[in-house]
Amino acid sequence: MNKKLLFLFSTALLFSTAHALSSAEALPDTTTLLLSYVENDSELKNLTLAAKKAALSYESAKIDTGFDVTLSSGTITLRTSDDGNTLTAKPSVKASLPQASNLSVTAQTNYTSDSSDSATDDSKLSDTSVSVGVDIISSSVISNKLTKLKAERSVLEAQRKIEKRAIAAEKEFYTELKSLLTTINSIMTKRQTLYEDSIDLEAKKVQGYSKASSTYRQAELKVISDQHEIESAIHSFKHDCVVFYKKCGYDLELEIDDKTELMGFVPSGIDEVEPADVTQFEKEFYTEIESANWTYYINSMERSSKKTFSLSASAGYTFDNSTTNSDSIDAGLNGTIGGLTLGAGVSMPLGNADGSGSGSKASPAYTFSATLTPNTFRKNSITKQQNELTEEQELLAIQTAEAAYETKVVELQQKLDTLLWEKKTADENISMYDDLEKDMAKLYKQGYISETEYLSSKNNLNSSIIKKISNLIDLIIYNDDVVTNFVSAN
Repeated sequence: MNKKLLFLFSTALLFSTAHALSSAEALPDTTTLLLSYVENDSELKNLTLAAKKAALSYESAKIDTGFDVTLSSGTITLRTSDDGNTLTAKPSVKASLPQASNLSVTAQTNYTSDSSDSATDDSKLSDTSVSVGVDIISSSVISNKLTKLKAERSVLEAQRKIEKRAIAAEKEFYTELKSLLTTINSIMTKRQTLYEDSIDLEAKKVQGYSKASSTYRQAELKVISDQHEIESAIHSFKHDCVVFYKKCGYDLELEIDDKTELMGFVPSGIDEVEPADVTQFEKEFYTEIESANWTYYINSMERSSKKTFSLSASAGYTFDNSTTNSDSIDAGLNGTIGGLTLGAGVSMPLGNADGSGSGSKASPAYTFSATLTPNTFRKNSITKQQNELTEEQELLAIQTAEAAYETKVVELQQKLDTLLWEKKTADENISMYDDLEKDMAKLYKQGYISETEYLSSKNNLNSSIIKKISNLIDLIIYNDDVVTNFVSAN
């Protein structure tokens, strides 16, 4: 399917109309019918909505992995008594950038306010600090990237589903259209049998058989049986035709009998398409190969993100640190190795213990922590083995997809050879029956042959034309089959 037609498909989804149509009117051309057929495709409409939702999810993922600011008032406590009121709070602000190794800047303080009827407000700040944190060894960067990549993939796959459904809708349309042509051709074949049996009946009359003879009656019964078969086939065709046009958005009022010129129902506007060359499509975009490669790529990244070790560092400055009773410079390291978690920190005081420039000098405050979970080591070993087996499966899936590609190429090439042979045969038959119909028309006008004999030759020509159009449809469906086996690059 070309991009122009796909654009028209997308535009058609915005509208949904119904049209009343009589068989006496000129039937719409094929492109109009095709676009109307798509208007009524609920699955394509649903996929379009799903694509919009995927785009919104992607926007949400970009927000989650982008710059973030958090403002907090902390817990605000108000205590009241006869002596006055006391208000305490722990406000904080944090800014983070996950894409930059989880870089974060945090500022916080303790706020206290005492008030009474006989005194002015006594407000103070304590443990005011500003700190910077960053991951030295961590999975957060890859995890954030994974989140964004998966959201992007969801959007891409939603768009590809729309494209594939549009192609599938086109294929369904032409398949149903060809089915109608097959029914028309079947009716013509039955008419051909009727013509031949009618000629045979006329021959029996000329040969002098009486109407009461078994030979004459058998010939007559054949003609009557042929007429009944044609009537039955026309009834079925009428049903299928009305249903097809209804799917295209047209309410068709159809009147058909054995005298109706069925070529009026043969679609117009079906151009001969250039057969798609499957070898011109890039192998890496074969649907199964692309999907298997993506699965391996994203899962490999996800496996690598789940590290059994991590290390992060932080540094900051605290005003009036209650631990050291002075301003302090703070630093810390936190790390994990399997089931072992270690932490260490130091607060270096600036000034003396009483907060002045004299008196006893404040001492540094050190913090340490350690946590051991033995089972984590055992589970990490099992997870590693599971990941290795999963990777082998994903690589095998890629190999299987590549083998399927090679088979599909051969299959499509063989199918194209058959269609091109049928095209050549159809062209030759049209040329032959066209010449025959012209000759028979002259003979009929000159009175050398009967009308039935001429109608037989005309019927053969029309049948050949239908086969030619069916071949054109088969080539369109073939191109759809080729395109469906591949995904778009973006």
